[in-house]
Amino acid sequence: MICMSCTPPAEEAGHPTHSSTLIARAGALIRQAWRSYWDWRARQVTVLLLSSLDSRTLHDIGISPSEIESVVWSSCDRCRRYDASWLWRCGTR
Repeated sequence: MICMSCTPPAEEAGHPTHSSTLIARAGALIRQAWRSYWDWRARQVTVLLLSSLDSRTLHDIGISPSEIESVVWSSCDRCRRYDASWLWRCGTR
């Protein structure tokens, strides 16, 4: 038997069905979890790499060994404090 109705199904009319909305949300949740995992993993590797550097190299970068974790894991930009002695060390004064 063929149904001859004039109204199209909800998906054809541009209205998402409950199952398609649920699938889209699940996909978005999985993508967000995947991104979060790789962000966490990249930060772990960064801490390991910076920890393997000697203190002189870290000083050249501008961080001390005790700051590695906070620099990598902090969510805000790091503010550099003014160091008045850098002019004397560079020999520009």
